[in-house]
Amino acid sequence: MTTHAIKHSRELAGNRAGLAVGPRHAYIVFATVAVALLMSSLDSTIVAVSLPTMLSELNTDLPWLSWSLTGYLFSQSIIMPVAGKLSDRLGPRRVFLFSVILFTASSAAAGLAPNVYLLILFRVLQGIGGGAFMPSVTGVVCDMFGNRRASAIGLLSSFMPMGAIIGPNLGGIIIDHVSWRWVFFVNVPIGAVVLALGILLLPRSKCVAPGHSIDVTGAGLLSGAVLAILYGMTNLAENHGEFGLLPAVMFSAGAVLLSLFIRHEVRVANPIIELRVLRTRPFIATNVYNFVLGAAMFGVISFIPYYAMVAYGMTAGQSGILLTPRSVAVIVFSTASSFCLVRFRYRKPMLLGLITLAISLILLSRGYRDSTMFGFGVHDVLLLSLILGITGVGMGVANPASNNAVLDLMPDKAAEITGVRGMFRTVGGVFGGAAVVLALSRFQDKALGMQTIYLSFGVLLLLLIPLVFMIPDSPHARSEHRRRHGAGPSGGQ
Repeated sequence: MTTHAIKHSRELAGNRAGLAVGPRHAYIVFATVAVALLMSSLDSTIVAVSLPTMLSELNTDLPWLSWSLTGYLFSQSIIMPVAGKLSDRLGPRRVFLFSVILFTASSAAAGLAPNVYLLILFRVLQGIGGGAFMPSVTGVVCDMFGNRRASAIGLLSSFMPMGAIIGPNLGGIIIDHVSWRWVFFVNVPIGAVVLALGILLLPRSKCVAPGHSIDVTGAGLLSGAVLAILYGMTNLAENHGEFGLLPAVMFSAGAVLLSLFIRHEVRVANPIIELRVLRTRPFIATNVYNFVLGAAMFGVISFIPYYAMVAYGMTAGQSGILLTPRSVAVIVFSTASSFCLVRFRYRKPMLLGLITLAISLILLSRGYRDSTMFGFGVHDVLLLSLILGITGVGMGVANPASNNAVLDLMPDKAAEITGVRGMFRTVGGVFGGAAVVLALSRFQDKALGMQTIYLSFGVLLLLLIPLVFMIPDSPHARSEHRRRHGAGPSGGQ
């Protein structure tokens, strides 16, 4: 055996023992898996600028086409906890490589989709692949970096907002110069390279003996409940809000499946959602806050490119540019807000972010155009970019506080709380998008409809202000909450 082979074998053995491998090899692996995260993040935003083009070329309507956004987002949220447990059991390498194959193949299939129904199917599969990236990539990085994993995992989080910046701009360029199908085809060569490097570079991991079972039944019941309700909303939107037999059946089925899900989660040993953490007022308040915030962030804001095109006649490239200031503001103000949490605690940033985001949506609802500022004309692209920058400020200020507020109530259950919080926010985004489409179906003038929707969501966000005061803010209040609900000093049950 050569010296290089011996060294490589030692690195792999060290990895299986939970130790960090050689820096050079680890950094190459990090770059490989980070590209996969970037692809997943890109596909969360790149499709939004393609909606008007796909509407005409696929000869469909907005209620069905919107599933290409909500289906991707929803399948991501459902698969994450399942993929995390599979990574622990089967090893992150196996889950990661399977995810790359599924994501790349479904991207190619979505680009070839002859109709909107197959496009939705492939987007759901794409979301499953993309959603499995985060837990499996985190597992790979933990294995590769050992004691240095904290900084590496922190660096991973920067690739998600990078995708939010690159996605709309890249999508705009593709739509203006090629075809909407290349929005999906662009993933194929990148995915092939990531797969090849992953097979060559990622260390093999042994299967772990099964511990807790994976709550597939719970995931299926929750998925069925949400999908039934979403389908009912889609049918309502197709019929311009006229309530018929099919929506009634779908809403009833959704309610039954949701009740079965709750009953199952209470009884199963290892539920997908630990419902007992939701029983107190602070947890309820925080998760309602995250649900509505997710509806605004992932649902309403996703339709900005569509609004820019139907209300202002902007090109796909221009509509993609609009989202860049928002993403940059989210990154900058999230970082700044994170450092200020010790001083300002949670309520002040949550209130400030909420009010700022509400004001920005109300400004969007005004439909300003051909404006002047200090005697100078302001182009509509610049004006909308500035307003969307304000939405980014609101999100950036509110996010760290809302992410951490609930964790402080039960810190020893951080993983469970994080999963619940993320699911509430993502499902909020799914229903937010469906609500936009349903409301928009009532308007002949789509621009006016979007303005009404922005105004309504702005007011809804302001109505959340009382919820913020239900969340313990001071260390004494949080300790008192844990004491009253049977938690020890660390917040345990």
